[in-house]
Amino acid sequence: MFSIYRVLRRRRGNVTTFWVAGLPVFMMMFMFLASMAVVWMTQSTSQVAADAASLAVTKKLDQIVEEEKQQQMAAVARRNEGKEPGDPGYIDPYYAVLGTEQKRQSFMERVVYGHKAELIATVRSYAKKNGGGKHGVIRLSVHDRVEVVVKTKFEPPIFKEDFKNTDVHGNGTGPRREYIAWTEEGSIEVKY
Repeated sequence: MFSIYRVLRRRRGNVTTFWVAGLPVFMMMFMFLASMAVVWMTQSTSQVAADAASLAVTKKLDQIVEEEKQQQMAAVARRNEGKEPGDPGYIDPYYAVLGTEQKRQSFMERVVYGHKAELIATVRSYAKKNGGGKHGVIRLSVHDRVEVVVKTKFEPPIFKEDFKNTDVHGNGTGPRREYIAWTEEGSIEVKY
């Protein structure tokens, strides 16, 4: 080792030799940092897409839940046909549809699974508009909110063969809603 040092010290162009020899090392470090920047940007894009999609799904669910609730309560009210509260055979429309925790849970499951295609179309359109991927998960309830996970394909500048089929996930949660609190934590999940 000492003799190599002495030889390098006596020759001209040592700085150039070290620079040329060190260039691949610096290039690999730069590519690694570039990969980290790509991961960060992809995750940020997925996060924005998930936030937008969760807001859109919450708004869509607001509309669907209200329509379904009104339709089902109206159907129960039609069965009462002129009966007043307190009359024998009278069924309270609210209690018949949403009166217990189990009824509220099953109501939300019917609403979500019955309108699954609409919810998926909404999520995909908003995720696509905001640069996210086509796949992910819609999850109810996460702290009384709708959570949307958007998966975006990761395309690194180096080691592409090592990161084949790798996705970067972005999570977004919409605003709190009372009807989402009716469901158990994480009990309803729709993959798209």
